Amino acid sequence: MPFNWEGDFIIQNSVIEHKRFVIGDESKQIRTDIREWISFEDNTIMKGVINKLISEKGLPTAKNPGDFDRRTSIIWDSVAKNIEYVHDTERQRKEDFWLFPPEILTLQKGDCEDSSFLLASLLIAAGISPFCVRVALGEVFDENGNSLGGHCWPLYKNETGKWCILESTLDTVPSRMPEADELSKPGQFFQYVPYYCFNNCHLWQILPPEETPSSGIEKYLRLRGKKVNLKKTRLPSGGWLSRMTGDWEPGHMEITGSVLRTFGFHDDAVDIAGDAAQDPDFYDWHRPSAHAQTNNDDDGRTNEPREIAIENYLSWMKGLHERLLSSSRKSVRHGLFYLGYALHGIQDLATHKGITNAQHSYMSKILGKKTTPIMTNTTGKKQPFTLRSIWNS
Repeated sequence: MPFNWEGDFIIQNSVIEHKRFVIGDESKQIRTDIREWISFEDNTIMKGVINKLISEKGLPTAKNPGDFDRRTSIIWDSVAKNIEYVHDTERQRKEDFWLFPPEILTLQKGDCEDSSFLLASLLIAAGISPFCVRVALGEVFDENGNSLGGHCWPLYKNETGKWCILESTLDTVPSRMPEADELSKPGQFFQYVPYYCFNNCHLWQILPPEETPSSGIEKYLRLRGKKVNLKKTRLPSGGWLSRMTGDWEPGHMEITGSVLRTFGFHDDAVDIAGDAAQDPDFYDWHRPSAHAQTNNDDDGRTNEPREIAIENYLSWMKGLHERLLSSSRKSVRHGLFYLGYALHGIQDLATHKGITNAQHSYMSKILGKKTTPIMTNTTGKKQPFTLRSIWNS
């Protein structure tokens, strides 16, 4: 059964004992109400950020259909791009220490709680009802059911009434907000399991079928003894982006790592090249030649001759090959980066075979991944393995 992301049971005692201390004296801890970490609607500092997003990013201020979801996406993207995820151990803190939203705005870096509190505060300041906003406190598991540690993430109820997870530690956000029910199913590489949630009004417990209500959030606080370090989380192509957009298949990182290990590459080298193999999906998304594709216009129509598309791909790969050779002489790390970047294009050639991005998106969405073009001609006979026979086969 899916979780009740609204919360099942209001916890009256919302005091947190050990997450703040008196400034200048770390021996004197402050008892804090957990709801204080999410700013109230008229917080002047949060409003200042929202006004800046209105002027610079076109944040919607109307209440037309879709405006609330667009507000949320823009704010989520702003937090992802401007707040650096830093694990608590990198901040040289002995214990998990929570920052208030104005503090993380000033520092521009923090861990999962810090960025979650900021994102939730900005959503409320943008006019989204607090009862469509939650911050969840829970645990994450890998595909084998092993705990990866305690984690914190924002929740938003979209305009269709679905609760969505807005992972606040991302560097890049997906084009759509992923539904919380999908990301909480067992057997995934990163399964979200909530235990509590709160906004600036209430603290709730979220109950799985076998549990009974409790009176505090000690379970989550104990879990944060083992913190999830998202920088060390290995995920398929696009990293978090793939997981958030529902791509559960092995991707560029796994394929690159598997191949390089067969050639005896050290794990450290595999990490560099495997990570770089994902980068074209972030930094060259709109360059067809980086993905062995033919260009299409904004309406999805092919607007590039087949031979030109092949020439552009070959030119792209030649440029990477030259940079790979020249950079390797100066830095092994740089050489491994260009190796992984180039392998992305080779892997995409095997998958895309020159079709346009519009065609690939249609086939993946409507027909399913197993119908990705195969290396056969229209009669079903295998073709010679040449670039021109692969392209649009």
